[in-house]
Amino acid sequence: MSVTPVDRPRTIPGHWVVISMFVVGACATALIFIYWEMHTRPFRPLTEAIGREFRHSLPKVEGGRHKQGPVTLRVAMRVPFKPAKGVEETESMVRRIIELAKSHTDISRYEILEVYLIQRVPEAEAVTESFKFPTQELLSP
Repeated sequence: MSVTPVDRPRTIPGHWVVISMFVVGACATALIFIYWEMHTRPFRPLTEAIGREFRHSLPKVEGGRHKQGPVTLRVAMRVPFKPAKGVEETESMVRRIIELAKSHTDISRYEILEVYLIQRVPEAEAVTESFKFPTQELLSP
């Protein structure tokens, strides 16, 4: 009777698996950081200015073209009051946001400036009011 060698299945040592998991995790973290940095950098000065001006507003500023539409600069933020068109508190806040946008962003690169004011009430539907302005009108004296 002859003994035939048995081929053992090849295995990867455990320490290499752990090292590769750490490398994949570090690469994923780096990619997320780079994406977030590139995505938010152009709007960071305006976001920070709005955050300093209106405490606890959690502003979010985005810009770009959505589905072949106009190039838009969008500002969304929380407000402590119920936003409504025609109310002085709302109108003065929107005017101040426009001033901040003019001073911290080159709004001539955009066709539309959108401002969304959101009031979040516990256990109730959020109240949202939106304002849209053509940037050419905002830039003209």
